[in-house]
Amino acid sequence: MRRIILSCFCFFVLLAFANAQVVKSGHQVDFEINAYENDTLIVAYYYGDRHLVQDTLLAVKPGKFVLKGDEPLNPGVYLMMTKPEGKYSQFLVNENEQFFKIKCKAGELSKLKIKGSNDNKLFYDYMEFLAEMRPRAEFLSNEIKELDSSDPEHILKSRALEKLDKQVLEKQEKIVEENPNTITAMLIKGNKSIDIPDFEGSDDEIQQNKFLYFRDHFFDFVDLGNPAIIRTPFLHQKIERYVEKLTYQHPDSIIHSIDYLLSKLEGGDGYKFYLSYFLNDAAKSKVVGHDAIYVHLMDNYYSKGKAPWADDENLKKLKKNADRMRPVLIGKTVDDLELFREDGSPFKLSDVSTSYTVIMFWAPDCGHCKKAMPDAIAFNEKFKDKDVSFLAVCTKTRDKYATCWEAIEEKNMQGFLNLGDEFHKSRFKSKLNVRTTPLIFILDKNREILIKGIGAAQLEEVMNQIFAGADL
Repeated sequence: MRRIILSCFCFFVLLAFANAQVVKSGHQVDFEINAYENDTLIVAYYYGDRHLVQDTLLAVKPGKFVLKGDEPLNPGVYLMMTKPEGKYSQFLVNENEQFFKIKCKAGELSKLKIKGSNDNKLFYDYMEFLAEMRPRAEFLSNEIKELDSSDPEHILKSRALEKLDKQVLEKQEKIVEENPNTITAMLIKGNKSIDIPDFEGSDDEIQQNKFLYFRDHFFDFVDLGNPAIIRTPFLHQKIERYVEKLTYQHPDSIIHSIDYLLSKLEGGDGYKFYLSYFLNDAAKSKVVGHDAIYVHLMDNYYSKGKAPWADDENLKKLKKNADRMRPVLIGKTVDDLELFREDGSPFKLSDVSTSYTVIMFWAPDCGHCKKAMPDAIAFNEKFKDKDVSFLAVCTKTRDKYATCWEAIEEKNMQGFLNLGDEFHKSRFKSKLNVRTTPLIFILDKNREILIKGIGAAQLEEVMNQIFAGADL
């Protein structure tokens, strides 16, 4: 008897081992597109603000394609795109459902039949439900608009519309509750509306409190830590809105919002994508002061090893760029540079006695300087008796230095305090990151940078704001 039991036990162990050996790894998605004559199908996926190609498939038989590999596909929302017209349909890849089949007809890509993926079935059942509800809701909404609010029909139709909304909400809640780990649930939650409570106070106070509540709860239903979140069609729109519309457009506030997002995205592809995205966005930004965002990201992420994908050579270039920007961030204090008048007499920035100093770096052969000069001259004439000094610093040195003084009369610049540095002893180009001309700085009496990089045509407006104590 014992021998029989042991034999049975060994049999079940072997059977379990055999079953373990046939567990599938990797991925395989079979596509069958009836009446599709092209021999190529493109499979792509959402990735932040772009679509990236996963693979370009060649037909194994007319209308039949196979996407397969030894590694699992990253979870998220994918696209199957037909050629040459570029029409596409979406499908979901769940980390637990990597083997399934998609069938449809060319020209009817929205009507997918998917076998082997509960997540996709759930998604398309939900899409069909919305497609049924949407025209009914639109019909009622249009009829309500044509009715007076006191009309009994208005009340009846409004109640009917509320009932439809309730049905949709109940459907969403049911899907999320019963299928919490699906891509479908993540998509539904990510697009869920935020219920804003009632506030008391003046109209302005109520609007302000509603805005702050909406902003503070903007990502309540978005699982930023989900590895699939970067591969959805809605994430980038929400992040862009949060940073650009719901954040006060001051570098410090933008930095705070970016840090918040990166902390929530940390550990996934979303973190890598958006850290790079925000750095590149700051690097190419023409908005005054946004270089502070670039320096912050370099100092707090890249320079601290929090961007391990950056190779040493590229990281060195990025750090060098940040090092050039750092001394001339708004709020930094400029060194007491010693420059020179035409007669060779020295002039230090600390020699300025006015409360404000405008410094314009220019060059005799600079076309943009020539265009800017009339506005600069007009500004100087208007503000020279208003506690403002205007320093025009020529950037030419050595054998080109003499051209500075020759151009002053030609450009009617005699009203400025004209300065230069023949041998570049002050190193003003490196200290103030003077790489292009014209370049304008406005300093306060302590040589703190109030603003920089503005055009000569903006000087009057900006200086008036400074006088008024406005936040630039």
